[in-house]
Amino acid sequence: MVGKILALFEHPEAMELIADSLEKFGHVVFKAYKFQDAMDILRQRDVDLIIGDVHLQNGGSIFDFLRWVKGDPHMQAVPFVCLSTEPVEVPKYLSDGVRTAARALGAVRYITMEKFDNAGFRAEIEWLLPQDRAGNYYADSDGERG
Repeated sequence: MVGKILALFEHPEAMELIADSLEKFGHVVFKAYKFQDAMDILRQRDVDLIIGDVHLQNGGSIFDFLRWVKGDPHMQAVPFVCLSTEPVEVPKYLSDGVRTAARALGAVRYITMEKFDNAGFRAEIEWLLPQDRAGNYYADSDGERG
């Protein structure tokens, strides 16, 4: 299934891993390196899935962005995935707390990969893409995007 996916990652290396993995299978990836850029993309385009870097710091945390997305009635149904691709030594109780917070705020998945696994990542993402392609349209009463 081909989808339109917003990827929010500050680090170009991580962004390229994610985008390359998804684009090889026909997905369209909208790249955002900052919180504000991601917000602008979502105001202009419909997406089927959002993937955000757990380690986001530039312009707001991933939790700020997740709250913003899930607080908007036009986007709250879009599946949101939190992804960590950085090998960080974090005590289990802190990692579990971050995972729990992400889920409580509306993330459908929290994926941790110390070493990026292309096939495993795609398998995780494929089953999250919605079948109906409803997206997050901002439409006025005539059905035109606003």
